[in-house]
Amino acid sequence: MGCMYAQDILAAHLAPMDSSGGPAQSLWEWGYDGVEVGIWECAPGTLSGTTGDYDEAMCMVAGRVTVTHEGGQYDIAPGTLWVTPRRWTSTWNVHQTVRKLYVIDNRPGKPASSAHLANAHTIALSNWKPRANPIKGVPQEATAELWVHNGLNVGVWEATPGSFPASRDGYDEVFVCLSGRATITGDDGVRYDLSAGSVLFTPSGFTGRWDVSEAFRKVYCIVNR
Repeated sequence: MGCMYAQDILAAHLAPMDSSGGPAQSLWEWGYDGVEVGIWECAPGTLSGTTGDYDEAMCMVAGRVTVTHEGGQYDIAPGTLWVTPRRWTSTWNVHQTVRKLYVIDNRPGKPASSAHLANAHTIALSNWKPRANPIKGVPQEATAELWVHNGLNVGVWEATPGSFPASRDGYDEVFVCLSGRATITGDDGVRYDLSAGSVLFTPSGFTGRWDVSEAFRKVYCIVNR
């Protein structure tokens, strides 16, 4: 399995979905081994229902929606990161056309509660530490975890400028860049230029190099294998 890359999530071309009389929706999606990764957009309107037997991690990148569920309401706006557990009932009132990155995990798992981070752009990260095995500079990194359950690990990560190895040992990762600039170059020589809005999926076994030129913050979803 190779990498999947979108330079700008807001500019990615999506295919229209059969919306069955509801608000217009469109999608770019691909799947593998019980996991679906994609970009979804929905026009203003109302959606209600219960999800299937899967967990879903989402990061909103455009628009606004109020999600009402049995525990209350989520006000979802650009930068909101949230995870919904399997068989989760909710009503979406989409106020402005929304677009999100999502990861759906259909693999077997146990029930859980939803998790919500209002703004991944502004959350303060702590426990900064030097990045292991630096190649250039003295890069630092910090992480804020939102969800660790049923094989998914979802959160926010930031690194300061510098260069260091990239590897995926026993897990896949998909992320969307929130701010900063960096490149990831695989050992196969393929280079991915990353800035705000860039989306990259790297599979288990991927190896390469990070070169961070401006403090780089991302929302990530790790799929453990």
